[in-house]
Amino acid sequence: MFNEDFRVFHPDKKVFIMRDHNWAFAAWEIARLRRFINKGASLYHIDSHIDFCDPELEIGQINDEESALGLASKMEIFEFIIPSQKIGTLKNIFMISDDSVQEYEGNVQRAYTLNHFEDRYRRKWFDLSEKTSNILDLDLDYFNTNYKDYNSNPVLLSEEIIRSHLNYFKDSMLEWDITTVAISPEYCGGDAAASHLYNIFLDVYGITEKELIDW
Repeated sequence: MFNEDFRVFHPDKKVFIMRDHNWAFAAWEIARLRRFINKGASLYHIDSHIDFCDPELEIGQINDEESALGLASKMEIFEFIIPSQKIGTLKNIFMISDDSVQEYEGNVQRAYTLNHFEDRYRRKWFDLSEKTSNILDLDLDYFNTNYKDYNSNPVLLSEEIIRSHLNYFKDSMLEWDITTVAISPEYCGGDAAASHLYNIFLDVYGITEKELIDW
């Protein structure tokens, strides 16, 4: 179902969906070019991985969507945040991730769980992002608790909890200018688990397949 070029967009809800997370770089640039967001946006990155690595690419000012897509195609799946910050599309980086990586450079604020965010960072992050465009960046592997096995043996949160989290992200966490969603099938535990999570996401967000267009 999810081939390497799987990327779809809901034009009314401004939701960009992609198989692999490196395409988020292009989604943010396309959103900027279409004036969905302004430069200096705040990113709320919710993922099993912090994805905070720097690609060995020369990245200058991006003036068209084709250039954004071309650069994203050359990135690894964990290299998309830093270049967006370097060219000024992103300013504040907020992460909710229990990734085992503890040390990283850069201006990043991090909570390890949603409860950790609620208890310690909610007000601070909201204040910092109050006058910026706001991006929700979600990886569906956030709902797979098996970090040991690659592309197999998913241990997913219950559907009730998944729906509760998604409803919170959508309706209660913040008012988003755009939402980017990575499916990451291998890190969800395989295609079946990824399809299950994807279908729950679409249902919670009130999105049908026929409403989605390629990007």
